[in-house]
Amino acid sequence: MKQPDFNRLFFDTFKDCPAGIHYKVRSDSNFQHDIHFVYSLVKDASFTLGDITHEKQSLVIPLRRQRSEWHDGTAPPKLNDMNSELRFTRVKRIEWTASQIVYKAPFEGAFFDVDDTISASTRCDIDALFIGESTHAAKSAEVEIVIAGYPGGWRLRIGLAQEGWTVSVKDASPAIP
Repeated sequence: MKQPDFNRLFFDTFKDCPAGIHYKVRSDSNFQHDIHFVYSLVKDASFTLGDITHEKQSLVIPLRRQRSEWHDGTAPPKLNDMNSELRFTRVKRIEWTASQIVYKAPFEGAFFDVDDTISASTRCDIDALFIGESTHAAKSAEVEIVIAGYPGGWRLRIGLAQEGWTVSVKDASPAIP
């Protein structure tokens, strides 16, 4: 039996999207594969803490990411950076942990206040995005997505409603490879 080549599938899916990607995670049996694809799209992307917004149960993280999907096996040139948006809907819980500091956000408004010890101008780089362990707990009433990175070994845990949620990555403007 031949194993599927997920690397090939990734590049075949995203390489021919010159206007940018808009990828939504599915909640069916494709969920785990889709989360891994989102991780591949946002790995090494950066964002500024003060740009994160959380309103009406939607969490939006504006990103600057490289179009690595255009470069199968080659190092991407720096010219392929573009603005993107990582969006979560039906957000029920948010928790930020870094260097033994824990912040839990209100359901609406800015995640970090102007006078917080973590600066709103702090730039963060994404090193991981995965399904949180609480998603698989026997009595879990939510889906948990975890984003982790540096500096400071931070983790952002996002608890989504059990049903009707969305996770998506969308590029902001067309780009030319």
